[in-house]
Amino acid sequence: MNKLVIVGSGMSAMKVVDEVLKIDPVMYQITIIGAETVLPYNRIMLSPVLAGEKTFDEIKTHDEDYFAQNNISFKPGCEVTAVNRKSKNVTLTDDKGNTESLDYDRLVLCTGSTPFILPLPGKELAGVVSFRDICDVEYMKSEAGKGKKAAVIGTGLLGLEAANGLNELGFDVTVIGNMTSIMNMQLDPSSGGLLQKVLEQKSIKFKLGIITTKIVGSDKVKSLEFEDGSTLATDMVVMSVGIVPNDDLAKRIGLQTDRGIVVGDTMMTSDPVIYSVGECIKHRGVTYGLVAPLFEQARVCAEQVCEVSHHMYTGSDISTKLKVSGVDVFSAGEFDNLEDEVMCSKDHALNTRKRLSIRDNKLVGAVLFGDSTDGLFYFDLIKKQTDITEMRKTLLFGDIGIDAASAGAGGVEKMADDEQVCGCMGVTKGDIVSAVSGGCDTFEAMQEETGCATGCGGCGSVAKQIFSFVSGAELATKETLCDCSNHSTEEVREYVRALDSVKTIDEVRSEMGFTSSCEACGAAINYYLSSQFNDEYEHNDAERPHNEMMHANKQRDGTYSIVPQMQGGLTTPAELKSLAEIAVKYDVPTVKVTGGQRIDLLGIPKENLNDIWKEIADAGMESGYAYGKATRTCKSCVGTEHCMMGTQDSMGLSVKMEDAVWSHFMPHKFKMGVSGCPRNCAEATIKDFGVICTEKGYEIHVAGACGIRTKACLKDRFFETEADVVEYLKAFVQLYRVEANYLERVMHFEERVGLEYIQSKLDTPEKIKKWADQLPKTIKNPWVTVDHRSEWSA
Repeated sequence: MNKLVIVGSGMSAMKVVDEVLKIDPVMYQITIIGAETVLPYNRIMLSPVLAGEKTFDEIKTHDEDYFAQNNISFKPGCEVTAVNRKSKNVTLTDDKGNTESLDYDRLVLCTGSTPFILPLPGKELAGVVSFRDICDVEYMKSEAGKGKKAAVIGTGLLGLEAANGLNELGFDVTVIGNMTSIMNMQLDPSSGGLLQKVLEQKSIKFKLGIITTKIVGSDKVKSLEFEDGSTLATDMVVMSVGIVPNDDLAKRIGLQTDRGIVVGDTMMTSDPVIYSVGECIKHRGVTYGLVAPLFEQARVCAEQVCEVSHHMYTGSDISTKLKVSGVDVFSAGEFDNLEDEVMCSKDHALNTRKRLSIRDNKLVGAVLFGDSTDGLFYFDLIKKQTDITEMRKTLLFGDIGIDAASAGAGGVEKMADDEQVCGCMGVTKGDIVSAVSGGCDTFEAMQEETGCATGCGGCGSVAKQIFSFVSGAELATKETLCDCSNHSTEEVREYVRALDSVKTIDEVRSEMGFTSSCEACGAAINYYLSSQFNDEYEHNDAERPHNEMMHANKQRDGTYSIVPQMQGGLTTPAELKSLAEIAVKYDVPTVKVTGGQRIDLLGIPKENLNDIWKEIADAGMESGYAYGKATRTCKSCVGTEHCMMGTQDSMGLSVKMEDAVWSHFMPHKFKMGVSGCPRNCAEATIKDFGVICTEKGYEIHVAGACGIRTKACLKDRFFETEADVVEYLKAFVQLYRVEANYLERVMHFEERVGLEYIQSKLDTPEKIKKWADQLPKTIKNPWVTVDHRSEWSA
């Protein structure tokens, strides 16, 4: 049997092996020599391992059973120290110094690349690390600790993934770059700015347009120095500034190299029995670092060594489709030529952006941020150099099918079978077709078979389109909580509701098989856990919406607004005097009465928040929770105390209602109102929970809203006493907290389950008492318990 020796055990090396076995599983006795001491793994998935979202076992690509079943000899932790090209023999040395000699008929070099380490003074200090392999990840995880700081040098994809992972581990992370925008190889400055804002909302800091000159420390890194004289204290420095093709072995054995191992279109080196694939090669003057071209190279290489050449590798058209911190990003072609025409669109509400570059009536570049659905359409136009004259007016809207003959109009139907769909797992359209042909009749089954859309998730929309087209049926889809998993928000809620002990957010993600993390699932799981375990659970501020984390509303200019509680719209001269003195003392630029009958102080710098909170608390007031998905206010009219039309004490009841449900976080904001008579001056019938007072008692109205959509309340029931109203309110709120989905307003909750269902859960005094008793006690005023000053001074 012929002998095939593969030097390297990375993704490109293992793809060569997979392809050889597909072509002729008995042609070669295969030996794989790996420098790392572990089984082969998906290097692209190191970021989820760093963030704690996946384990190493979950990213392994090949195990011992694979090697045994295919009679493959796998030699981890070994280095090839010599190659005798004349006798076709390699010498390898293991980590204990033992040597071994192996003969080969064909040799494939997949030596990959090495991280580039900036030649800075101090680069040899402990705490300076790259982000390239599982050992780097394990080191970073071992260094995690409360209050530790990490600096990431490099603003490319790998650097941002490292920053996100370190942030998830609890590090105070600062990203440093000499460019003025991030991911500048894939994104134009405006799109990079949008991504930077998303990451800043996760408390990741940026120091851009600056050059690092020195790493300071004795034995271990302590700080960084910059060209402008400034410094940054840090406990760890992660270098992510690029890679260098590892052609050292090729140079030593006399192969042609040029900052990479030179290969032709057959992946053959200057030696006719030695081939090379991956980040170590240079093909037609280009070195590729993405999965798609590496896997194309591996297929061509496998065909050559099996002597069944069907394809040649002529280079790759590159597009980048990925998900960064939960945001879809697509980039293809050129976007930095100042002479190109540019078309842009932006949806501020959805935080999406398109930027198209046009030259000579042809699309030459596309950058999509927030929504990459049209990526394939634009990429097709770029590759085919299609004249876009006829579609120019509608080009920003994507493939709307204005002309069936136009390039890209066929969508996924026109994709070639070897076209890459999933960059994380190297899955092509043909792989999806084969999976469906092999019996995968659900999208989930296809994912299980191919691994498609189980990495960053950025390819999910395209993968679903292909699956639907190939299977010949509409894909049965469900509204998922986010792109990090296939679970609906109801499934996540029910999972948490079934827990009998407190879990962390990452534990829930892990146990439910989430493939990544994002703001959407973090905030939702955080809410479900807090409403399930109440005082036993400590909110994870890093996973909460920014305003809830800050306990104040961030404004357009970066300042904040705060709204003290004023129960039922009631205040006193002393409280008003205190607020006026505070506003004058801290030079608050805007003081406004809100629609909820409270006073809003706007334009407060974040460094003044704690001081103002203290003075408000000293004056006897507390947080009004205007920033949160929580109980807001109970609007009221003056009622019988002053109004000649009043039938009940609406102000007094509104205070009791706020007291009963105050400070509780909800699936969404929760507004109440009490009108002292049917004239409804307090607009109680467009609230989440409203009370209309009558001579005989109190009408309860629920599930109203006044905002983007206005909806009148549904009349629920009638009570004769204030105590009954308050008890029912507590029961209603607890039912809503437990059974509504996160971000589901009361009106949407009612529309989903029906008023009859709600009434059936609360149709007897016993049921009402049961639910009311489950409502936990109010929590402490966060303006007293939360202190951000140490964070801001750091």
